[in-house]
Amino acid sequence: MEPAMERAMEPDNSPMIRAWEGEVGQLWVTEQARYERMHAPFGSTLLAAAQLRPGMRVLDAGCGMGDRTIDAATTVGPHGKVVGVDVASPMLQVAQHRAVELGLDNARFIRADVQTTEDLGFEEFDLALSQFGVMFFADPYAAFANLCTALHPGGRLVFTCWQDLTHQQHLMVPLTAALEHVPTPEFTADNWSYAAFSLADPTRTQALLAKAGFADVEVQPTVAPMYQGADLSDALRFLRQSEFGDAVFGGAGPAATVQGWEAVATALAPYVREDGVFLDGAAWLVTATRT
Repeated sequence: MEPAMERAMEPDNSPMIRAWEGEVGQLWVTEQARYERMHAPFGSTLLAAAQLRPGMRVLDAGCGMGDRTIDAATTVGPHGKVVGVDVASPMLQVAQHRAVELGLDNARFIRADVQTTEDLGFEEFDLALSQFGVMFFADPYAAFANLCTALHPGGRLVFTCWQDLTHQQHLMVPLTAALEHVPTPEFTADNWSYAAFSLADPTRTQALLAKAGFADVEVQPTVAPMYQGADLSDALRFLRQSEFGDAVFGGAGPAATVQGWEAVATALAPYVREDGVFLDGAAWLVTATRT
């Protein structure tokens, strides 16, 4: 049986939906292998905390191209089930294709906004997990309350989210170098990536989850080297086409742009290894239990 991709979408959270349905989602699809390798260390941390077992019912919120959905479906086996939910059709199409190729009949994908859809189920899941997929909600309380309802009492929530921007070596190293030559960009809610750090404050996250119906909330720091490219040239090419390139260099003149990218190349050079370019990323591992 082919895993199904269903449509259940409300107009809420429209800026994020437009971003992930458009250029952002397409970039992630194009760079699928890079993003998978980039986030793999955090995926390992997430899966260890998830404590997956055969027969479990799992919900993957913000599943993207299905990396963790597929991991979960493989582990829970034919007597379990995994549902991946995301707003980005381009990424879900990749996830569905991967699941079909692997013969994972226990994986299903739904295009939906977790904060508004009523299709997640009532007390249907043992575990809700997410790898960097729960920071983009316009109404995070509604989203987490919905996830809480989808879990049976005692069900667990496990996710990773980013720490503050200033703790992200993979962003701060090139950014600091570029700002020696280009104007400081406005980093506001109008930028889709601004929301990536919406759960950077662990105290706020704990309060948010408690309000949504979770208990035993724990937030632990995790830092890991993140793959940026096969070599310096590849890493720079990726940065140029990413949100970083648009946000940082969008308002710079031609001369400043050349100087800025030269500075970024110089700053990244010490992080080149035989197996690629690696800079650290800093995340929170969050675990909680439905009351």
